[in-house]
Amino acid sequence: MIGEYKGSGYKETTYLLRRSDGQVIQASHLIYLVASYVDGQSGYEQIAERVSGDLGRPVSAESIRFVVEERLRPYGVIAQEDGSVPEKLERSSPLLGLRFRVGLVPERVVVTVASVFWPLFLAPVVLITLGGLLALDVWLLFFHGITQSVDEVIDQPLLILASSVLFTVATAFHEIGHASACRYGGAKPSKIGAGIYLVFLVFFSDVTDTYRLSKAGRLRTDLGGVYFDALFALLMAGAYFLSGFEPLLIGVVLIQLDILEEFEPFARFDGYYVVSDLTGVPDLFKYIKPVLKSLVPFWETDERVKELKPWARGAVGAWVLTTVPILLALTAVMLYWLPWLLANAWESFLGHYGETSGAFAAGRVLDGMVGLLEIGTLVTPVAGGVLFGALAGKRLGAATWRWLRDLGWEAVSRLVPWGRGGSGAVEGITTVRAGATPHSQGE
Repeated sequence: MIGEYKGSGYKETTYLLRRSDGQVIQASHLIYLVASYVDGQSGYEQIAERVSGDLGRPVSAESIRFVVEERLRPYGVIAQEDGSVPEKLERSSPLLGLRFRVGLVPERVVVTVASVFWPLFLAPVVLITLGGLLALDVWLLFFHGITQSVDEVIDQPLLILASSVLFTVATAFHEIGHASACRYGGAKPSKIGAGIYLVFLVFFSDVTDTYRLSKAGRLRTDLGGVYFDALFALLMAGAYFLSGFEPLLIGVVLIQLDILEEFEPFARFDGYYVVSDLTGVPDLFKYIKPVLKSLVPFWETDERVKELKPWARGAVGAWVLTTVPILLALTAVMLYWLPWLLANAWESFLGHYGETSGAFAAGRVLDGMVGLLEIGTLVTPVAGGVLFGALAGKRLGAATWRWLRDLGWEAVSRLVPWGRGGSGAVEGITTVRAGATPHSQGE
């Protein structure tokens, strides 16, 4: 029972529950109260009496029965009468969500590590860190420069492998930042893992429990990753001042460029979650269709848009109108260049494969390791692109089928003569103000 969704952008107060499989359910006050009072011992009459007292209005035992049997049990919030839970529960499938995720660091280890680092979020430490990063950038930009650092990296290919390892460590530290910020706010972080996002292999930190925090606590968690990036950049700068090793400054610059990328709000990076938590709307992508439909003249405003507060409706609408053209343009560019990219990727793969095999055969292990890294960097986005295309095609096909089905079976039968079929998909518990919300943050 996570509790009230604080700082919500909805007109009505929203409550959150979390199933045993990690899926978060958004619910009305009535549904949340019923779920909290179901204990396996109390009957419907007793639950109705308690719920009526909390709501300040009468609720019948039959209404409680309906909520339990038709809303909570089908979604696995409450077990069946025999104690079982359906094997396949409906889960949200968010647009542009993280796919094929695998946990790498278990929850107990993440909680332990986060408990060590959470003091870094004390106000004096944050101010010193930001001031130090500003001073470092001024020195690097106006006094030292990075030309010498770039020259050293180019002259020593082994440094490319070392830089990649160091950047992977920095990325893992970024995820620890999300978990530590979650712990600092009083919520409990879960596992850290990896998955495919869009076309890239990425790390993620499951900080779903941060939904129990205030808006400030959620924003702190959103920004915890880039804050730890700043800390890592300062650590690398400190190592440079101690050793004089110029390539370390390249890492300082790359990490800060990655910080800028994280603030991009049009995909599920840290910047997206900042916008989501500022508006108090958990999943912005699910409002793309309702907002666009509501802009069509003479069409009634979608109910999902009406449920938002006026200021939140304006903010979400602005995000949708900005995001949709950008995503469409990026998709068009990707599709236009895809054949050329695949052809060149294959040619490059063959070249790198030959060089890497030759390096290992000649005993040049380090050159071979660099070659494997280059091959991995080349293959990962291609494989991710294929998976992304397959998932997008599946989603588009399902959406097209639902659209045709909504036209009416007589119209569809003239287009699809082989039978009706059906998806059996559940869109969410929308009839009683409850539905599926995003499953994690900090991806």
